[in-house]
Amino acid sequence: MAVQLKHDIRGYHAGNISKRYLREAEAADEFELSSNEVIAYATAAGALYRLPRTSLIHRERMETFMKHLYKIPISGKVIEKKYVRLGEASVIYSIGRHRMIEMARAAGAVYKLGDGASGTVLVNLDIFDEYMEQFREMPVMMKHPLFNGKETEE
Repeated sequence: MAVQLKHDIRGYHAGNISKRYLREAEAADEFELSSNEVIAYATAAGALYRLPRTSLIHRERMETFMKHLYKIPISGKVIEKKYVRLGEASVIYSIGRHRMIEMARAAGAVYKLGDGASGTVLVNLDIFDEYMEQFREMPVMMKHPLFNGKETEE
């Protein structure tokens, strides 16, 4: 009994390949937006790459840009969230819940609605983003850079 090889490498992965770049139609399906909206958001995110006959969208940049956006189910409009609950903020920034509380309080981005322990705690994302910038590390020069910025002539 002979084993038949698949014609494409994707056959071995069963479609579980995570693409880094999406075409316009694929991004529209994935983000559930019209193609015009996808182009507008990709341009704003700096994720749009225009090639001679193709437009590609960098998936990671687009997802990072759209993490604060929320689609209203009834109207289908996409809005940007300015305030999120504490649990959602900890998911957005991949920070534990207790650490998120400490950092949001230090940033002055906490808004508490209601009385006592049953109140809702909201985090202002704009203020928290500004606070997070102080932890950004500056790039370090590599000992042997991969690209030195000079064009080679052949």
